[in-house]
Amino acid sequence: MGQADGTERKAAVAGGGIYDAALDDSRWPSTLRCIVDMAGGQSGGLVRIGAAGEAVIAHAVGVEPAYVQSYIETYEPFDPSRGVLHAPVGEIQTIRDWIDVDEFRTTMFYNEWTRPQGLEDAANILLDKSAEGLSRLSIMKAGGPVDRRMVQVISHLTPHLQRAMVVRQQLQQQNALETISVRTLDALRTAVLLLDADAHITHANAGARDILDEAEILRSVRGRLVTSDPNADRVLRQALASTVVGDRAMTGASISLHLTARDGSHFVAHLLPLTAGRRQSFAASYGACAVLFVSKAAFDTSLAPDLIRKLFKLTPTELRVLLSIVEIGGVPDVARSMGTAESTIKTHLARIFAKTGTKRQADLVRLMAAFTPPIKI
Repeated sequence: MGQADGTERKAAVAGGGIYDAALDDSRWPSTLRCIVDMAGGQSGGLVRIGAAGEAVIAHAVGVEPAYVQSYIETYEPFDPSRGVLHAPVGEIQTIRDWIDVDEFRTTMFYNEWTRPQGLEDAANILLDKSAEGLSRLSIMKAGGPVDRRMVQVISHLTPHLQRAMVVRQQLQQQNALETISVRTLDALRTAVLLLDADAHITHANAGARDILDEAEILRSVRGRLVTSDPNADRVLRQALASTVVGDRAMTGASISLHLTARDGSHFVAHLLPLTAGRRQSFAASYGACAVLFVSKAAFDTSLAPDLIRKLFKLTPTELRVLLSIVEIGGVPDVARSMGTAESTIKTHLARIFAKTGTKRQADLVRLMAAFTPPIKI
C-alpha cells in the first residue's frame, strides 16, 4: 500500500511538470526525463504524427541524435509499436501485444535500431487522436520486457499526459485562429470557401477558385455557391440556415457532403459553422457564418485502419500486413521488413482478401483511400 501511495505522490509531482510542459514546450525534455526515470526506462520519446501522416519526434531523451534521425528517416514504418496508433486512446501496450518476441528479434527494426541501443521492449500509449494528428508516448526498456511497475507508473501519469495534450491542442487552435489571414487561406492546399447564411461566397481561397473555375462539383451563380448534387445543395442550405437561427446541433459540429465529378473522382466537403466561441470574431471579419472545406479523397494511414480493422474483423497481424502492403510495397519487401517468410505474408494476405472482399493488392490501396477522411479540420 505504501509503495502504491508513493507512486501516486510522485505521479502527482510529475503531473505538475507535465502541465507546465503543455504551456511551455521547452520544458518537455526535463519532464520526459523525469517520467522515464520514474518508470525505470532507459529512454523515451514523445512522438507526434501530423495530419498528413508524417512522424515527428517532438522530444526524446536517452536516445542519441543519430538514432532519432534514422528513426524518422528510415525505421519508423517498420516499428511494431506503431500498432498503438490503432489501439484505444489511453491503453498501455508493449511490443509483445503486436508481435511475438522471437519474431520481433528477427526483424530489421530490432537488429538495426533496437538491439544496438541495448533495448528490449517499450511501453507505448496513444495520448490523443484527432483530425490534427496523433500523439503517443514511448518509454523504452533495457535488460528485459516491460514490467508491472513500469505499467503502474505510466498508468498514474496517463490522465495528466492526456489532459496536457488537450490543453496543447486548444492553445494551438487559438493561436491559429488569431493569426489566420487571407494569405494563410490562399496557402492552404485544401479549398476553403467562406459563406453567409444565403450561401453567398464572401471569400474563396486559391484552391476554391480553381474548383469554381472548373465548375464540375461547385460553381458560383451570381456569387452564390451551388453544388453539382441537388441533395447536397439542399443539405448545405439547411445547415447554413440552422447556424443563423442558433440551432445548437449546428453551432459546434460540422457536416459532410460527398460530391462526385464527371470523371468519377470523389470529393468531400466539410461545413464548419463559425457561430461559436472564438470562431465568431473570425466570421465577423468576412461577413460569413460558416466555412466550407473541400478536398479530393486522400490517402491517410493514421485514421482509416481503425475503421477497416473493426469492420472486417482483422487480427492485429493481418492489420500490420495490410498497412505494410499499402505503405511499403509488395510481398518480398513486406516479408523482409517484418522478418518473416514470404509464404507467411501470402497466407495473411489471402485471409485479408477473403475478409475484405478484395482480390489484388491495388484493391487494398483503394480500400484504404475509401475509408480515409479526405479533409482535416
